[in-house]
Amino acid sequence: MITAILSIHKNMESRFPFTSFPNGWFRVAYSDELPVNKVQPLHYFGQDLVLFRSEDGVAHVMDAHLLDSRGAEEQRSRGEKTISVILQRQGSNKIAPKAQVKPWDVREVNGLILVWYHAQKELPTWEIPELAEYNSSEWTPFQLVGKWKIRSHIQEINENAVDTAHLQFIHQVYSAQAVAFEQDGAILRWLCHTKDKLTSDTGAIAEVINELKFTYYGLGYVLQHFYPGAPFQPGVMFRQEFINFNFSTPIDQDYVETHQLTSFKKPVNQIYTSKLESQMLEILTIESEKDIPILENKIYRNSPLLCNGDGPIMQYRRWASQFYTCQTLTKVLTTK
Repeated sequence: MITAILSIHKNMESRFPFTSFPNGWFRVAYSDELPVNKVQPLHYFGQDLVLFRSEDGVAHVMDAHLLDSRGAEEQRSRGEKTISVILQRQGSNKIAPKAQVKPWDVREVNGLILVWYHAQKELPTWEIPELAEYNSSEWTPFQLVGKWKIRSHIQEINENAVDTAHLQFIHQVYSAQAVAFEQDGAILRWLCHTKDKLTSDTGAIAEVINELKFTYYGLGYVLQHFYPGAPFQPGVMFRQEFINFNFSTPIDQDYVETHQLTSFKKPVNQIYTSKLESQMLEILTIESEKDIPILENKIYRNSPLLCNGDGPIMQYRRWASQFYTCQTLTKVLTTK
């Protein structure tokens, strides 16, 4: 009883009123980091895991520690093959009758290794699609913009993009406006128009409207497509179409690991490509890191005082609620 009271009290002190581990697909590694027979330790969702690629080229993620297999015949049968691989690498051909490690559902798509997390151990109900631009000759190879360990919540990190008002004050966008917001189960698509005022060498000022198209596949995988409203102009930064991948994976109850990758649509004039990539990568890194101190210190409000231009924040939160199982109760029961 005392333990339960302490757990509830600790939960009340949490910055967020829901578990740190929502259900869905989450990046844990990149495909090119994992050759055959490579074993890599991981720590996500507050757990120690192990990642490896077996001889058949398939990536596997398992719990890092053996468990008792009582009453888990299906998991045991799925796990025994992997245990065999691990033990054979250690020179053993015998598996203890009750030895069991939990296998995770894994997918490899768009150069990523993703795992499925579900608080109630339910199987995947949706998938991450292949991206046409990935490895396309019309687009540059995806490059890492940055990776950060952020003291925040994965839902809060993704909500930052929906908060259109902050684009003006944090990222120097002249104005921003949400245009469309569509939900399709685990997928959320929303469209935002931003307006910039650009000055040429002659001093002329032109307004440019850009289109930002966001697609959320759950809370761990976000695709942002930037369509510029103007071609190259003398004296004005090259306005380039690009795609951002944003992947966030909970490390533990307090921290989230976030990676950002980007790819640029190749311009007609290839002379600008390398210089453009270098400039844009620097800009994206600077702008992304502006948000981190805010995310690490802001307070979550269940009923925020929103104004016109704040973006579809409440619609986003209602959509995000589907990825939690017994939100508050789960947090309480898993708090140590």
